[in-house]
Order: sequence, then structure tokens, then C-alpha cells
Amino acid sequence: MGIPLRFSIRLRLTLWNASVVALVTGSFAVAGWFTLTRVLRERADTTARETARAIAGAVLAERRAAAARGEVEEERGATEAAVLQELRVGALDIFITDEATQVMAASITSRDAVSIPPTVRSFMRQVATERARGTVADTAVVVGGVALESGPARAAVLRLAPDADDRSGEPALLVTAVYAEAGDRLLLGQVRTTLLFALPLALLMSGLAGYLLARRSLAPLEAITARTASISAATLDDRLPVVSPHDELGRLAQIINGLLGRVESAFRTQRQFVADASHELRTPLAIIRGEADVTLRRATRTEAEYREAMTVIQGESVRLSRIVEDLFLLARVDAAGPSLRREPVVLTPLVRDVAHAMRSVADARGVRLEMALEEAMPLRVAGDEGLLRRLLLNLVDNAIRHAPPAGVVRIVLESPAGVARLLVQDNGPGVAPALRERLFERFVHGKPPVAPEGAPGVGDASTGGGLGLAIALAIAIAHGGRIALLESEPGATFAVELPILPPAGAST
Repeated sequence: MGIPLRFSIRLRLTLWNASVVALVTGSFAVAGWFTLTRVLRERADTTARETARAIAGAVLAERRAAAARGEVEEERGATEAAVLQELRVGALDIFITDEATQVMAASITSRDAVSIPPTVRSFMRQVATERARGTVADTAVVVGGVALESGPARAAVLRLAPDADDRSGEPALLVTAVYAEAGDRLLLGQVRTTLLFALPLALLMSGLAGYLLARRSLAPLEAITARTASISAATLDDRLPVVSPHDELGRLAQIINGLLGRVESAFRTQRQFVADASHELRTPLAIIRGEADVTLRRATRTEAEYREAMTVIQGESVRLSRIVEDLFLLARVDAAGPSLRREPVVLTPLVRDVAHAMRSVADARGVRLEMALEEAMPLRVAGDEGLLRRLLLNLVDNAIRHAPPAGVVRIVLESPAGVARLLVQDNGPGVAPALRERLFERFVHGKPPVAPEGAPGVGDASTGGGLGLAIALAIAIAHGGRIALLESEPGATFAVELPILPPAGAST
């Protein structure tokens, strides 16, 4: 197999420009050449034809005038010679002959001897033969090509018959006008020479101009290529130069700059995530290792001391497992995206199940759970039931942790404007203004109120990883919905909106 040729865009644009110019100019030159040739041929035919008619008309008029005066021609062809002498037909050769092609008068411009060239005589006889056969009318002017010593020519032959009442016995005449095409051929040769020199020069100039134009037009692209190649993970804050923001390359540079901004943001988020995850994982690991080191440092310890150390290790292991599971769930939701499993899920029983599951946690903290569910029509959404359950669990758990002792957590399910809207409200201290913008970021901790004595610190700073709301946001987005913190006083209200499915059996 041959190696495929690779051309740069600049060279391809130059070749395309040169090809188009060559095609246009070549077509124009060919069309102009044929047009000029046809026009010169038509001009030669018209000149010969009209000259023959003019001479024939003049001869006929002179004959009639002489007949009216009663004059008799003393010398054969004198009238015709006088007409030719008076008309001065210019560069054409004129022959006035009888039907036997015997010359009666002539006007020769290119030679001294008055003799009909053999090719012209042959054409005259051919015309006479065609008239005899009836293929050519007697009054028609027949035009054809002949060859002279000086080159090709056009000959026009017209038969001039005497008047019906002419008593002078004048014979029928053949008026032949010969138009030499030497001048036209010279003009065509000059045009051909001009085209042969002008076309390559025009092609060369257009190719050079196309190359310079392509080079100038693609210069911003080369700058974009060089600048993009120099950008690495350590220099993601660099941006491409935008020379002209309104043309295609300018818009390309702006799009790439936007992409670089998103990549920079993603890298920054990833670095922050890795740093936060490392920090969250380091704390329980340090506690576990510290407890193990302290326990093993002394040769003997009591059973109570061992139990105390193992209890601490168990608690930190639980917290560590929760963080790892949350990270795995976040990775799963982020990776699923559009390919997330989507099945019809009825929200009302799902909300009831979550409320019953969290009731023991709420009771342990002295918090009362209330529900206000829309019962008129079951609300159905398309999604993963397990992930939606996790979303609700995280929101309810967050509300319980931030509700004060003897507080209330209210769960509301409604369907305004064709969406399923879930509200989780608590009457706790609310969210600090400085924390609102970062509330759904990963590893961001709120400060829950102090739990009653003996109640478990569900998801607080000592047991949670700050991933609950981040997981809820990721699940909502993966299901085509959204989650937001609404203004409420007192406490906080989280609103989740998900697109609903039409009722079962309804036509769509």
C-alpha cells in the first residue's frame, strides 16, 4: 500500500483557490476563444454577402440607367468595371463574370494579375451546379470557404439576372466577393498568444495570493495550536488569544477558553475533593491507630480498658465505612448520568417508608415527624428507587440532626406545575448565610444543635462525612430534577423537584 499524502490546510486552500481560478479562467478563455472565432467568421460572411449584394445592386442600377438613356455598352464589362471603380470595395477581391466564369470586371487588392484563383472558380461552378439542380434559389447569396495562397477566405456568390424587359442582350452575371481571413487569423493568433501567457501568470498570481491569504487567515489557528499545546495540568489558568471574536476562529478560541475554564474548575474541584477526602479519612484512621498503639503499649490491660478501646475503634470504623460508602455512591451516581436505571417509582409509599425508617432516630433525639402527602393521585417519577430512597433519607436525617430537642420535622409532598415537589422542613436554627453557597459541596459540615443526653449524634461532625447533601444533589440532578434551600424562618426547608410521569393508562 502506498503512503497517503498529507497536505496542510494552508496548502489545500491554496490548491483549491488555484484550481477554482484555473477552472474559471480556463472556461472563460475557451468560451471567449470560440465566441471570437464565431464572431469573426460571421463578420467575414456578412461582409462578403453584403458586398456582393451592394455590387450587384449598383450594376443593375447602372444597367437600368444606361437603358433609360438609350446608351449601348461599347466594350463588354465596361459598366461593371465602372461600378467597381466607383465603389472601391476595400480589402475584398471582387470578380464579376458571366455564367461561364469568364471575367468581365474585377477589383483585386492582393495581387497584380486579374485571375480567379482555382479554389474560387471551383466554388463558383459548384454554386452554379446547385442552382441548376434547384437546391439554391437564383437570387440567393451563397457563402462558403475557399483557400487562397495567403490563407483561408470566405467567398460569397450572387447571380444577377437581366431584367425581363431588357432588350440589350446583357448576359446574367455572377458577382463574387472574396474576404481574405488573414487579418482575422492574425488577430486570433495574437489573442491565443495573449491567453497562453496571461493564463499561467494569472494562475501563478492567484496561487500566490491564495497562499498568502490562507497563511494570514490561519495565523490565529497556528497561535491557538501552539498555545493549546503548551497548556498542561499545571497551567490550566492560561487562555488562548482571541484576535477577532466575531469570526469562526475567534469563536473557536472562545469555546476552547470556556472548555479550559470548565476543565480548570473540574481539576480544582477534584483536587479539593481529594484533599477533603484525605482529611476526612485521616481523622478516623488516626484515631484507630492511636487507640491501637495506646492499647498495645502496655503489656497488660483490664477487660474494661480493652472494651473501651475496641468501642472507640468500632465507632471510627463505622464512620470510616460510611465515608467510603458515600464516596462510592457519589462515584456511582456521577458515572451513571444519562444511563441511570429508570423505572416508574410511586413517591407516596416511598416517602412513608422513609418516614417510618427514620422514626426511631427522630424519637431518640426527641424530634416529631409529620407528613402532608398528596393522596388524590399517586405521583410517579422515572428513576432508581434505591437512589431516590437515599435522597429522602439524607434530607430527613439532615433535618432531624439540625432540629432542636422537642422540635418538628415536616415532610410535604405536592405536585405544582406538573412536577413532584418534596419539602423537608425543620424548625432548627437554620443555615448560616456564609454557609448557604457551599451547602451542597462535598465535605461541608453544618453545626447541629446539641443532642439530648443519651441520643446518638446522627451524622454530626463526629460521625458524618459532610456528604449527605452532596449525595442528595447528585441524585436529584441524575434524575433530571433539582434541589434547593428555601428561605424559611425559623429553621430550614429543602425543596426537591422531579419531573413526573403521566398517570398509568393515560395517553401521551
